[in-house]
Amino acid sequence: MTQIYLHNTLKNRKQEFIPIDSNNVRMYVCGPTVYDKAHLGNAKTPVVYDVLYRLLCHVYGRNHVTYVSNITDVDDKILNKHKETGKSIREITEQTYNWYIEDMAKLNVQAPNYRPRATEYIADMIELVKKLLENGHAYEADKQVLFDVDSMPQYGTLSGRSMKEMLAGARVEVADYKKNPADFILWKPSDADQPGWDSPWGYGRPGWHLECSAMSSKLLGNDFDIHGGGSDLIFPHHENELAQSCGAFPGTHYAHYWVHTGMLMINGVKMSKSLGNFYTVDEILAKYPAEALRLLFLTTHYHQPFNFTFEGLEQA
Repeated sequence: MTQIYLHNTLKNRKQEFIPIDSNNVRMYVCGPTVYDKAHLGNAKTPVVYDVLYRLLCHVYGRNHVTYVSNITDVDDKILNKHKETGKSIREITEQTYNWYIEDMAKLNVQAPNYRPRATEYIADMIELVKKLLENGHAYEADKQVLFDVDSMPQYGTLSGRSMKEMLAGARVEVADYKKNPADFILWKPSDADQPGWDSPWGYGRPGWHLECSAMSSKLLGNDFDIHGGGSDLIFPHHENELAQSCGAFPGTHYAHYWVHTGMLMINGVKMSKSLGNFYTVDEILAKYPAEALRLLFLTTHYHQPFNFTFEGLEQA
């Protein structure tokens, strides 16, 4: 059988891929938060994992591979878009979802076996929080439920950082109700005009990290083969996913291989709306063939930063 080697972030090295069960190879990749049109960075990641999915199907057989890529349709970015535009949350998420599906189709990205939406798995998220509280990995404070990072000695294993390094410059909210500044929200209260669901901790909504843990475990099991996403998700998102999933299900490993795509740069500079170097997929595809953009994404090793230039696109 063909040997596949993947750069495993968990081990910080290239490893031969050996599935848990070759008759049931399972991969989960973090999908988009549907609040705006997909930019080039949003497109590169699914193109890369589309190639990996095709390779896995080629080696193990399409009927033996399960690929899940989620849709985040409850998030503070969506709430902000609602306040900014006045459009309903439903209208924003549906319109953005349809744009994304159209972009992926143009880029010849095959649909995953499952494309779960976060709002469809709220009950599973609530059950996950209950397990974490029962197992001593979470606590209630200030009407919220938080994960207790000090209860998990191996916290930081994925990103390879010390607690001091993780807190420095990270997207971590410092609050006096936290036992440790790195503790992250599992469940938070919602106002009457915000999306929310009834729970044992009151009307509220899940934290961002909780969503992927619940959906991946529900569809792939508590131990599965590959977890993918952009390198910007390693910390805090994937670090927190790993911690809460292992905390909820003791004795499991969650994902065995963590595969990350490198950041997308524009002419050597990080893409940013404020710098005016921000391009959406539909802007590019209005002027260039989708095949050229797809090919360009694949000219750099998936794990390395990718530098987008119009010269490179012209060549592709």
